[in-house]
Amino acid sequence: MQELTAIADDMDRLLPLFVNGGSMSGLILPTEHSATFKALAVEAKSILDGELRHANDYSMNLIHAINSGAGGFTGGPSYASVEEASKIVRAGARAIQRKRATPSATPPGVKPYVDPARIVALQQIGAGNWDFTRLVELCRELNVAAANRCHMSTAMLLRTILDHVPPTLGFTTFAQVAANYAGGKSFKASMQRLEGSSRNISDMHLHMPIRSRETLPSAVQVDFAADLDVLLGEVIRLSQGA
Repeated sequence: MQELTAIADDMDRLLPLFVNGGSMSGLILPTEHSATFKALAVEAKSILDGELRHANDYSMNLIHAINSGAGGFTGGPSYASVEEASKIVRAGARAIQRKRATPSATPPGVKPYVDPARIVALQQIGAGNWDFTRLVELCRELNVAAANRCHMSTAMLLRTILDHVPPTLGFTTFAQVAANYAGGKSFKASMQRLEGSSRNISDMHLHMPIRSRETLPSAVQVDFAADLDVLLGEVIRLSQGA
């Protein structure tokens, strides 16, 4: 959750701004910086409440961390409360990532389009050449679309993923991946199905002008889940190795 991580970073940047208030006061944060901290904390709580519902553990502990400092919001935060608040916000961001990795409830008997284990694996890849935040969200939204029988959205999201991942495999376009990636005959066959059939279906739903009569796609038409799983598995394998 990039917004919360940025807020935690801003909180950390306040720590060197504490000054010595004397033997009675100890370290204090000047008024203008205290106001900044208050605004950051309020913004973080709002995001946490929106994502995890009101009175969630992270929002409640954030409030406690602030109020346990000298004076709370009123008298300015203590050094310890700012440091603790930053860590709580980061923990809340990780909780939201874990929550998003779990697909929305699906109808009985319906499997997720993207295996949740693939999403978790992408989230667990450490710092490297690629930031997988957007890919994780695309996979999550693809699961939501498929589970709710939004078949045109499913096709469009699948195409977006194909356009998004080629650099992780050493290429600029997915057409280059399908034609040139040295992943073996079976891997190449899956990539060619994604590049050929799935892309044609996605293009049809993206660019087809209105007609006098229409037919809507079915789940069968947009089902390339197995080939996508092969692709994501290779992306994860390479990135974990790196």
